[in-house]
Amino acid sequence: MCGRYTLRRVSLARAVLEATPTFPFEEFSEQVRYNVAPSQLVPVARMDEQGKRVLDLARWGFIPAWAKSPPKFQPINARAETLATSGMFRTAFDRRRCLIPADGFYEWKADAGKKSKQPYFIHFTDDRPFAFAGLWERWKADEKAEPVETCTIVTTTPNHFMEPIHNRMPAIIQPADFERWLDPKVSGTAVRDLLAPIEADDLEAYPVETRVNRPTNDGPALIERA
Repeated sequence: MCGRYTLRRVSLARAVLEATPTFPFEEFSEQVRYNVAPSQLVPVARMDEQGKRVLDLARWGFIPAWAKSPPKFQPINARAETLATSGMFRTAFDRRRCLIPADGFYEWKADAGKKSKQPYFIHFTDDRPFAFAGLWERWKADEKAEPVETCTIVTTTPNHFMEPIHNRMPAIIQPADFERWLDPKVSGTAVRDLLAPIEADDLEAYPVETRVNRPTNDGPALIERA
């Protein structure tokens, strides 16, 4: 799964995504986030009704449009293998795909003989920003209520680099595939090939302190090597 990530260079992520913000971006871009956690507002790039690529804010934790009330379980991850058949994600996979900018993520490795898991920070070897494959949805409690936009990160099978750490990894979309992934006219089944694990040689991982376990903790110390 992917339960935490970093977004330390929001302005650079905007440039990579080539998306127009729909919110006061300059104020938001000043935030340096070393511990993005579920239930928080996160930037997502998607296509709007006019077919333009925009950058919106969505709450991390998926609520399907058909839900009568917010479910207790709001998935932060969606398995790539079952998107096309899942009642929770099938429609969003076909029509509401998004890109979630990041520049690193955390995974927890279970070590034999230890009660607590060891967190690892994973990023590209050149530390460049990238985009998770995501799904977004707009939910309303009723016709008069304000809509709530939520999102989830798609996960896939691990490459051989990630296998020793965790049995899942986030699906990462390459810039050359952004347009195809975001296009709502392209069916979900036509973009399943984009959800394969990325090349293992592009990644670096190292252990970090367990301070990242607490969502309220933030700051550069979280990505320092333990």
